[in-house]
Amino acid sequence: MQWKDRGAIGVLHVPESVSNLTKGTDYEFIKSGESLALPIALGLGLILAGLSDADLVLSGDKTAWKENWGALLDAPSRIL
Repeated sequence: MQWKDRGAIGVLHVPESVSNLTKGTDYEFIKSGESLALPIALGLGLILAGLSDADLVLSGDKTAWKENWGALLDAPSRIL
């Protein structure tokens, strides 16, 4: 999560194992490294995590998170 000229954005970092699962599906358009409006990035990240049973990790500038979305809680750090 970060701020850019146009507002809050998210950059998807999709592991290769997850990316491989999307090949030939309706989700193969989701590419790693893309900068997207934060709500879109969060939604796509959640879809990929759900489909692949992978962890969804959010990082970056916490001020980009809107308060009306609910509390953003810190999780214990771990090596991914």
